[in-house]
Amino acid sequence: MATESELRQEIADERRQLTNAVESLREEIGHTTDRGKQIGAAVGALAATAIAVRTAVRIRRLFRR
Repeated sequence: MATESELRQEIADERRQLTNAVESLREEIGHTTDRGKQIGAAVGALAATAIAVRTAVRIRRLFRR
């Protein structure tokens, strides 16, 4: 059977491992959030471009008549 000091050491080791795991997960979440923001910006830019092209085509058709 483990002594009290050995148990305390094991608990301290587990705490360190959990702390490191949480830190790693937070970093991954941060990277995922950054990617999501980049994708959102790209989709927004694409939508704006599509609207601008559609508007330009409509104006061009209007003046061809």
